[in-house]
Amino acid sequence: MSLVPRVLLLVSDKDDKRRLEQNLTPYAELSWASHPEHVSGALHGDTFDVAFCAGRELIRSWREILKSVRDLNPDLPVIILSETAGEREWVDMLDAGAFDLLVSPYSETLLPAMEHAIASREARRFHVA
Repeated sequence: MSLVPRVLLLVSDKDDKRRLEQNLTPYAELSWASHPEHVSGALHGDTFDVAFCAGRELIRSWREILKSVRDLNPDLPVIILSETAGEREWVDMLDAGAFDLLVSPYSETLLPAMEHAIASREARRFHVA
């Protein structure tokens, strides 16, 4: 990981993107993809420390997005952000490979979740080495 975490925002809604940028810009370098089809292009040839997936359009296709991420970058932690979700959705997303699911309002939990995801990824890399 670099000194400043590199974060991929998979966000379809401009308001969600703006809120995430406001919360994360002081702490990370951000890149953005707005459609499921753009995920491979964003990940191909670029290195990220964590990804956030938000927005109604993208949440509907979270399984496809997680599969695309796993195919191109298997150890990239993906945190799903949802307006509404329950325990069942959380378990389904974890089983599919998401690092975590945060339910709105998530502005207070974004930074700790990002830090935890990055630390967990670094710890896994250390154990593998």
